Amino acid sequence: MLLRISLILAILAGLGIIGVSQFVLRPQITEIRDTRDENKRQWDRTQTELTKTKKTLKETAEDLAKTKSTLEETKTQLAATTTRFENEQKRANGLQADKDRLSALLKSAQDDLYAWTNLGVKITDIPIMLTDLKNTRGQVEAFKEENKLLHEKVKKKEKTIIELTSDKNTDPVVPRTVKGKVLVVDPKWDFVVLDVGARNEVPEKGVLLVSRNGELVAKVRVMNVQDQRSIANIMPGWKLKDVTEGDVVLAY
Repeated sequence: MLLRISLILAILAGLGIIGVSQFVLRPQITEIRDTRDENKRQWDRTQTELTKTKKTLKETAEDLAKTKSTLEETKTQLAATTTRFENEQKRANGLQADKDRLSALLKSAQDDLYAWTNLGVKITDIPIMLTDLKNTRGQVEAFKEENKLLHEKVKKKEKTIIELTSDKNTDPVVPRTVKGKVLVVDPKWDFVVLDVGARNEVPEKGVLLVSRNGELVAKVRVMNVQDQRSIANIMPGWKLKDVTEGDVVLAY
């Protein structure tokens, strides 16, 4: 009986403790649940805002990419437009220069026409005058050429007169530095071709000695002088031996 009473008392005590616990802990449990629910609501709002933010960021990135693409296209178009503008500017400058040049030519033509008009010359007379001028110029050139030929003939005559009236015993001076060789010999006509000429200061009518092995072979008189060649006649009475190719010629 006593055990049963003790058991009942223990049960009652437990129920009392549980009741007290429920009375004390219920508000805390309710507060925890409310805090949990509020945290979940805030988490859901945060996730929603994060999703919106990501979407907005993506859209912003796409808009930025489009803006960059548009900017590049705008830059390209601007460069092309600038190039076209510069080309058109150059073309305009060229057209202006052409216009100025044509204006200058027109003014010059008008001045020429005014000058011809003041001279009393008709436009239809100009071709005839130009033809006459051309013929006159041709005649002048022909006269110049004829005058040149006459001048050369006079010079030749003067030279012949000087040769005929000059002292035959006076030979032109041949520089001591003149030394050459006989290139060609014509025994029939007694003339030789020498390898010295005007470049060596050989004078026309000059006298040269022909030697072989240090011995005098003949004397020759130069009759024709070229730049590096000359033609000479073997002087009568001075042909001691037959002149041969390779003989040395010296100043007299």
